[in-house]
Amino acid sequence: MDIRGKRIVITGAASGIGKETLIKFLQYEGVKILAVDLDPSRLGIKDKRVLTFKCDVSAPANVDKIFKEAQKVLGGIDIFYANAGFAYYEEIKKPDWKRMEKIFQTNVFSAIYGLQKVQAEYKNPVYYIITASAMSFLSIPGYALYSATKAAVHSFTEAFQFELKEPHRLMIVYPIATRTNFFDTAGKKVPVPFPSQTPTQVASAVVRGIEWNRKKVLPSKIFSLMMFVDRFLIYPLRIYQIIENWKRKKVLG
Repeated sequence: MDIRGKRIVITGAASGIGKETLIKFLQYEGVKILAVDLDPSRLGIKDKRVLTFKCDVSAPANVDKIFKEAQKVLGGIDIFYANAGFAYYEEIKKPDWKRMEKIFQTNVFSAIYGLQKVQAEYKNPVYYIITASAMSFLSIPGYALYSATKAAVHSFTEAFQFELKEPHRLMIVYPIATRTNFFDTAGKKVPVPFPSQTPTQVASAVVRGIEWNRKKVLPSKIFSLMMFVDRFLIYPLRIYQIIENWKRKKVLG
């Protein structure tokens, strides 16, 4: 897809992968961007092509508002990047329905609901992108609920790719640990898993994926190699999980 002149919506746009991808999009002539975030003031980008919208995507009515705002200020949507999400880094000690509900509403339901709206309501081609995670394939101790949300997104989109109607396209992004404030919000003194990458690396991979009409993007070559090696050797990823569990115990006690 040619990104020039496209009308773009990005959720979770004020920091991390969302912000870096927004910056990449601004390199293309004629783009118009709606930057959606819980606190869009953090974005700090002064550009007449960027409009901000404060929104908590964990409620369906709020996702509806994003689409209405995009129609109002952009005149429609060509690219929708469902990037908003967060993690808990924790040792689960007690049942907490609300805590589970919040992370699934934000990480899973909002992305899937937005995709359903595109499928049902848009006749023009929309390139829909969802940030999943390497944890879709490899769950890490301490991130049980977060891993579950990303596995759910992965599983849904694997099936929905077959149901998606033309002319829409769907691309899933699987970043490894990305060095952003993501880990600061997950908990205190959260260790960054190995391997890690910068949000700029992920953003570059997202933009290339759009240009090349990819269905999947794995920004880390190291993680791709780890997945490949695990097919032929015994338990390398299991050993990795054991190491991360040791780190979890050290941090969380």
